[in-house]
Amino acid sequence: MRLFVDTSTLFKKYVDEPGSPDFDSLLNEATDVVVSPLTHIEMHAALSKCIRENLLPIEHAEKLRMEIKRDFAFYSRVYWNENLEEKAVEVVQKLSLKTLDAIQLASGILSKADIFVTSDRKLFEEAHKVIQKTKFI
Repeated sequence: MRLFVDTSTLFKKYVDEPGSPDFDSLLNEATDVVVSPLTHIEMHAALSKCIRENLLPIEHAEKLRMEIKRDFAFYSRVYWNENLEEKAVEVVQKLSLKTLDAIQLASGILSKADIFVTSDRKLFEEAHKVIQKTKFI
């Protein structure tokens, strides 16, 4: 099963949050995990925020950064190109989404994944309008 996973969900693989066990189960069923061109940057931004807010010790965050780097070698990525830009513009014209969420959704559409997975309620609601198989974790 090919999954498109947005950053809000992928972060659950590295930091224990509500929904982490459900996402781990879904990952075990996946044959391919696809992410947007934003995801790597957003993952590091989320870790930095956890450090600033004293939710993660720096040493633990550094270990997670190394794990993320290793894992990203195995994730499939939607690449930033003209097709992605056009799809993102189409998404913002049709749906009520912020720019980065529109890029995530456009990436999910272009990935041709079996399931679009997100932990962002608004993104889930909008994605469900254009992608038949969506999952909220």
